[in-house]
Amino acid sequence: MKVVELLKIGKELLKMMSENDVKRDDYKFVKMYQEYLAMRKNGVKYRAVIQMLSEEYHTSKASIERAIRRLGKDC
Repeated sequence: MKVVELLKIGKELLKMMSENDVKRDDYKFVKMYQEYLAMRKNGVKYRAVIQMLSEEYHTSKASIERAIRRLGKDC
């Protein structure tokens, strides 16, 4: 399969994702976002959640916060 064929198949979805500021690597953060929601629901403070996720996913706190903002916004 050629790249162009793959783009043709997913054209509408890719367009919608692009229009809504979904980054191509955001799929990597879906599990992390679900963990974030569960911890917040259980009363863990925001900064503590960010710290734990940063350590667990070996990612900077700023990257975690940006991903949470992107994944949590309405589209």
